[in-house]
Amino acid sequence: MKVPWLSRERIAKKALALFEDFQAVVGYVVKPPIPVEDIIERALELRLSYDDLEEKLGVKDVLGATYVKSRLICVNERLFEPRSEGRLVFTCAHEAGHWILHRQYADVQGRLSSENEAIVCRLKDAKEPIEWQADYFAACLLMPEKEVREAFQKVCGPEPLALDNVRSAVGRGPIYVEPCVEHWPFIAAAMCEAGGFSNVSKQAMVIRLQELGLLINLTTVKMNWQTLCSSG
Repeated sequence: MKVPWLSRERIAKKALALFEDFQAVVGYVVKPPIPVEDIIERALELRLSYDDLEEKLGVKDVLGATYVKSRLICVNERLFEPRSEGRLVFTCAHEAGHWILHRQYADVQGRLSSENEAIVCRLKDAKEPIEWQADYFAACLLMPEKEVREAFQKVCGPEPLALDNVRSAVGRGPIYVEPCVEHWPFIAAAMCEAGGFSNVSKQAMVIRLQELGLLINLTTVKMNWQTLCSSG
């Protein structure tokens, strides 16, 4: 599905607006961890369900689906596997992003093609504009900028943290100076603890820190699990 270009600022404003709408509904100030399931059901007034979407839809690598006419968000129940809470919660927020940002395009597509108006999210489509927009919305919703910046100041201080050191293997290369880029899981974990982001993965947090310009990677080493495994 083709969607118009949206700036980060516009997406962030829409995520913040939903967050504020939810606070108005519940009548109190909401702090992390952000209860995205409640936001879907109480602020958006949608149904939220969990199902084996790969079997239901007959396709592989499905994370979630948003059914516009049915006002239903469905998430793959396989994400309930151990140590997948971050992925599960992020997928819920991602689908909420599709509802806010893209439901009108799915509705038009359904009317034109007489097909189901579902927006189906698959791993293979992660780089498509529609999926990037929903991902960014999810990050803004689960990790609000204000709360992230407050937690960052507690952990790292008022200035952005630049990582320009790389851990070298024992006996090879120069001695690294802490913190090095491979320490990103510890930085992200400290952020999650300081800010109460208990339902957010360390990978999602480190991406959010980079998007906000709080964590600057000056090396050529990527901050992801694959890099840590290959250098271990």
